[in-house]
Amino acid sequence: MKGFRNNCSIVYGPEENKWELMGEVLNSKDWEGGCVVDDVLYFLDCSGKALRAFDPKQSRWSVVNGLDEFLAVETAQSKWPNAVKCGEKKMALFFPKKHDGKEVICCAQIALERRQGGEIWGKLESCDVVVEDGLFDMVKCVAVTV
Repeated sequence: MKGFRNNCSIVYGPEENKWELMGEVLNSKDWEGGCVVDDVLYFLDCSGKALRAFDPKQSRWSVVNGLDEFLAVETAQSKWPNAVKCGEKKMALFFPKKHDGKEVICCAQIALERRQGGEIWGKLESCDVVVEDGLFDMVKCVAVTV
């Protein structure tokens, strides 16, 4: 959970049934619209040029490798992106952008892989326009399993 007023993060540990205020490493990035996949927090940074990952076991931020070209072309001008988990080691990244002169919302499906040495790599599986009319404002995306 991320607070807006004081920019602090609080996490819940279900095993301990305990809420805990996180340290300055997690709070050092202005993350928003993120999701957790395999115990790692992911978010698209405000520049839209890097998908960032926070691993609580290592207590550090890193950049997800392998997506530089896609992010530079597709999301660099996007405001308010949202990420959701969408399967085993996968996430969906929703972001607004201009397409053929119209405001649209796109969805990129990204497969995630942790390689030897702890580096995290992403592979773009697909990227499609999902809303074309420009009358839609994205507030929050959630993953729902029925």
